[in-house]
Amino acid sequence: MAKFCSEQTRRLRSEAAKKRWSDPAFKEMVSRKMRRRVSIPCQCGCGKMTARGKKFVLGHNARFSHPMLGRKLSAATLEKLRAANAGHPSPMAGKHHSEASRKKMSESHKGVPLSEKHRASIGKKSIQVWAGKSNQDRKRWAENISAGEKGKPPMNPEALKRMAMTKRGKRCSPKTEFTSEGMKILHRDPAYMEKVRKALNIKPNKPETAILNLLNLLYPGEWKYTGDFSFTINGKCPDFVNCNGQKKIIELFGDYWHRGEKAEDRAAVFSPFGYRTLVIWERELKKPDLVINKIREFAGAA
Repeated sequence: MAKFCSEQTRRLRSEAAKKRWSDPAFKEMVSRKMRRRVSIPCQCGCGKMTARGKKFVLGHNARFSHPMLGRKLSAATLEKLRAANAGHPSPMAGKHHSEASRKKMSESHKGVPLSEKHRASIGKKSIQVWAGKSNQDRKRWAENISAGEKGKPPMNPEALKRMAMTKRGKRCSPKTEFTSEGMKILHRDPAYMEKVRKALNIKPNKPETAILNLLNLLYPGEWKYTGDFSFTINGKCPDFVNCNGQKKIIELFGDYWHRGEKAEDRAAVFSPFGYRTLVIWERELKKPDLVINKIREFAGAA
């Protein structure tokens, strides 16, 4: 059975250790011994190095640090450990750090980059927590965030301007107007937008490829795929645009992503600029003859 030291013995040992480490000669002797230690490969075969001294081993070795390497505890053993630790709660159970302690911990973590493993674990944990929530909990969570943001005063226009200037030339280069309500983008640099479009590297999906093949078969060289943001009208990016002098647009609506939308609403976006719009639903691709007839009627109309 393990024996525990009394409070008096602990205090005496602590005072002796403080007195011993306050001596510069003792510190120099320990440092000299540590420098003389030779790094040797770990006995467990993990590839790490350990510093072996005359009387003890620093670091880890196969006997002490890796006794459970590759092994898993049984359910009975885990239950015994839980029962044994039930009467020994955490030292911080029911306690809270003071403001001074929080400030010290915050200062000690500033400027220390997180490792890739730590970042991955944080992202994985947040995903698991979010996935484990019910729809009601997610809705309540979103409502709490929204309620916390409401009622806040608008940001200072000068602060918005400084934030935009710090990002200017790094991530975006829009011309902006700063007001008390926020930042309003007036114009985006075409060179920047072209750079973004190339970085996205958008290509036609399977339904879009099927329509593009039909257009190339029926009207070679007259239609162009613009779903990669190479052409935008009124803030929208049409899927196919006629490049033979006719102001005509063909849009593909997916059954899932465009459910509830109306073809008339999309046509109304492009009509002020003189464009006519044909909407083809994804489910209609199961009947190619019907799609071909719709395209011919639309392309042949004046």
